[in-house]
Formats: sequence, structure tokens, C-alpha cells
Amino acid sequence: MTKWYIYNKKNNYLSNLKNKNISKLEALILANRDIIDPNLVESFINPSLEKLHDPYLLKDMEKAINIIIETMEEGESIRIFGDYDQDGISSTMTLLDGLLYFYDDISYDIPDRVIDGYGISERMIDRAIADKVSLVITCDNGITAINQVKKLKENGIKVIVTDHHQVSKKEDGEWVKQILPEADCVINPKRLDNTYPFDDLCGAGVAFKLMQALYQKLEGDLDYLYGLLEYVAMGTVCDIVSLTDENRIFVIEGLKRINNTEKLAIKALVEENSWNKEVSAYTLGFIIGPCMNATGRLSTAKLAIDMLMEDDVEKIHTYAKKLVSLNNERKDLTNIGLEKTLEIIKNKKYYNDDIIIVDVDNIEESICGIIAGRIKEKFNKPTIIMTQSSQDEILKGSGRSIEAYNIYKEVFEIKDMLESFGGHPMACGLSIKKDKVDEFRKILNEKSRLSKEDFENIINIDAQIPIEKLSLEFAERLDRLEPFGKDNPKAKFADKNLYVKNLNMIGNNKNTMKMILNKNGRDIEAIMFNAKKDYKYLNDKFKGDIIGNKIDAVFYPDINEFNGKRNLQLRLIDIR
Repeated sequence: MTKWYIYNKKNNYLSNLKNKNISKLEALILANRDIIDPNLVESFINPSLEKLHDPYLLKDMEKAINIIIETMEEGESIRIFGDYDQDGISSTMTLLDGLLYFYDDISYDIPDRVIDGYGISERMIDRAIADKVSLVITCDNGITAINQVKKLKENGIKVIVTDHHQVSKKEDGEWVKQILPEADCVINPKRLDNTYPFDDLCGAGVAFKLMQALYQKLEGDLDYLYGLLEYVAMGTVCDIVSLTDENRIFVIEGLKRINNTEKLAIKALVEENSWNKEVSAYTLGFIIGPCMNATGRLSTAKLAIDMLMEDDVEKIHTYAKKLVSLNNERKDLTNIGLEKTLEIIKNKKYYNDDIIIVDVDNIEESICGIIAGRIKEKFNKPTIIMTQSSQDEILKGSGRSIEAYNIYKEVFEIKDMLESFGGHPMACGLSIKKDKVDEFRKILNEKSRLSKEDFENIINIDAQIPIEKLSLEFAERLDRLEPFGKDNPKAKFADKNLYVKNLNMIGNNKNTMKMILNKNGRDIEAIMFNAKKDYKYLNDKFKGDIIGNKIDAVFYPDINEFNGKRNLQLRLIDIR
């Protein structure tokens, strides 16, 4: 059973109560998210472009801007090296669109997920050399590309690395030394020698800081610069970085612009997905983002870039239809691969392992990460899914982790077993020889320090609030804390002894539970999605007679809009 815990961050709350600019509700919720620094609180409650950090605080920024300006003044060629996921696409577009305002000898290249793998490939380097590129700017990659950057430099190409991934380190006596590629500039907020005030930018966020610095230096059009936040908002949401500090500003300001966008490709993608409501963080993360991601998984991410760069409306809609079709194909392949994976886990009893590692035949290499995420959610255990690559006897895969397990650190300790490896605490990518998989699984599990408690599903509750005290205004105040995501989850509340006045299972599959709950004479509508198991639990608990009994519930207050009317509704998260 899922465990419920009410946050106990009294000192944080008392600290926030001293802030006269926020309500008690805001003081509580921000306290529970460890947001107590007055500057961070102010930035969170009143996010604005004026609160963005100075880009020149990033190490190597001044030098990078000088190199870009010098390259443009000399009339030399600039190439952007991007990545094939949504953040990589957003990063590439941020640099492409941003630089094209000043200069037109700009090109880009993105690796093929299957042929090249992640990062700067030999083919990309060879193409840059053949095309006599003068400057390469990486985005969302490059921080571990030691040999690739060296080869570019040996061929007379200047290199600016912009990345947000973990920096490789090694211990040197009492010191920890970072390992950086020998590029002309390395811009990464995670550098050990950085003093930048926020280090959880996505790749598009770092790319935007480069453009912000350039526009400041060259006095570029700020409206045009801030239009790039449409791309940055997508990358920030889809790469699941912290939705606090600068990222919160990026997403809020980006969404404002997306909902009034003049970018024809973004309009087309929204239309082709039949999205007729306001674009939100949800739309970016679950509708638009996956369509762009699908290009890199099943075709080439260059499709998404070409769509975003296209001017012809008819061609744009053709591209958008293709992206939607690829995403639908990706969904089907994911469901097939998930079924295969679950069957293997069941047959080989991998669910007993601390770290679930599965080699699955005949699935798309590009969906390993999605399946790993689904398995991780089902068992609440770190999961690595791999499959046969294009190289004989080499498997490629992706891992997804839980909060208690730094998958990057743990796998890095035995990286000598692998052919390639990279990632961050919650996710990784790797390749390994097929005959080493069993040993890899054994070693990773043997050195696991995870406990039974680490695998328990936990719901953290902001406060216990009697449902009769809730109101539409209360729910509206909570909505002002959007966008929700990493480090800023939706506020959750709980109450006990709720009388079940009515209950129906609705929807095409009868898997949505709709209830009328009552407490102290107040009726409130409540709804719970994917609730077949929960209905069975209540049915068994109350021996088939649920109505008239009492339950406890975790929920968040929601607003249900229907026929122009707005009503308070509880979105149930868990019941018992």
C-alpha cells in the first residue's frame, strides 16, 4: 500500500510567513518545496524576464561571444551540432533562429540515433571538415566529447561547447578534478568552477543564455530574443528539469508567446494534434514534445528542424502530419515493447532485483528509454532496458531511476564493462557487449545499497484540509502556482472520514470513478482516473456496498469547466 506523509517543514513555513508579499497558502506550499530564499520566493511568485540571471556569470561566456562575433565579421561558416531528442531540437532551433537574426552562414547537423548514437559522431565531424566549417557550436551535448572535440580542433575548427549534462570527474588526491573537452569555450552551469546561481538548465536553456549574451553585446531586438523562449519552454518541460528559478520564467514566458505565436510550424503542430485549448505545460510535455521526439526515434530529428525552419504553410502542415503519424507509430511500438518486457520480467523474476535490467529482442532501440520509464513507474525500481543495436553482439539501451538511486554514479563505477555510457542521476544511456549483460546485472545488483523503504510508493501531502473548507477560489489560487513539474509538483491535500454519497464508473472503458463525497453536510464532486483497481479495492473492502461508507483520500482541488460553468472538483490521487 502507498504510504502517505504530511510534509513537516515548520521552520521553512515560519521563515516564509515573514514574507508579507505572499499568502499563507503560498508560504506553506513553497516551504514544502524548500523555496525559502526571499529572492527565489519573489522570482517564483512574480516571475518576469527582468529576473533572468546575467548570462555573463557563466564561465567562458565572454570568450564565446567574442569568438562568434569574430567569426561573423570574418564571413566564416558556423555549424550547430544538436541532438535528436526534444531538448536537442529546441536547443538547435534556439541557436539557429537566434543567430540567423544577425548572420546567414549558419547550418546545423544532428546525429542519427541508430547509426551515430548520442553526441558528436565521426560522420558529423567529417561533414564539418569537408564543408570547411570554421566554428562548431554544440548544444545539449559535447561535455564528454573529449576525442571528438580534439579531432575538430586538430582540423582547425573552433569549438564552443554548450551543454547541461554532468561533467566527468576524477579524484586527484584530496581534490576532485573535472574533465572537460579542450574546446575554445565550455559553457555548462554544472562546471565545478562555475559561480552561476542556477545549475539545472536544460540544453535549450543554456543555448538561450548564449543568445541572451550575444543580443546584449550586439544590442539585438529583445522581442526577437524572447521569441526564442517558445523553443526553450518546450525543451525545459520535455527534459524534466526543475521548474523553479529561471526555468519557471522560461516556461511561463514561452507559453505566453506560444499561445500568441507567429511561428507557423508550432501553430500547425497544435492544429494537427486537434488541440483546441490553451497550450499549457501539459501540451508541451505530452502532445507537442512527443511528436518532435518521435522524429529522432523513428526517422530523423532533422524533420522537426526542417518543419520549424520552413516558410511554406502547405509544406509545414505536411511535416506536422508526418510528425503526428510518427508519434502514433511510436505509441504502438512502445505498447508492443512494453508487453514483451513485462513478460520477460515475469518469467525471469527480475522484479525481485533491486535494479531491473532487461535485454529485449526485436524492439526499436529508440524506445528503450520510454519502456524503462514505464517499468520504473510500475515497480518503483531503477530500470535499464536494452536491445540489439546495428552492431553485431552490441546491445544499446537506456535507464531510468528513482530518487534514492543515482543511476549515473552507480553505473559510472563499472563503466569499464561498457562500450559507451552517459547520463545524469535519474537517467542514462549505454551500450554493452551481449555476453557481458548477465555479469553487469549481477554486479550492479550486488553493490546496490537500496533498502525496502526505497521501493515504497510514497505520497507527500502538503496539508490535511477538511473538504468542506475548500472553495473554487482556493483552487484558482493554486492554479497561479503553475506550471507544475519537477521540484514544483501540484499541491496535494488529504482528508479523513469522507462519506461516499454516490459512485459511478464512467468512460468508454469504465475505468474512471466519479463520486459524490460528503462531510459535515457539504457535497463535493470527486473524480479518479484509471481507477479499476481502486474500485475493486473499495468493493472488496466494503463487501460490495461502497455507498454509505467512509473513506480517506489524497487529492488536489481542481476546476471542472462544463457548458460555461466552473465548479470545484476533487481530483483523487489515492484512497483508503
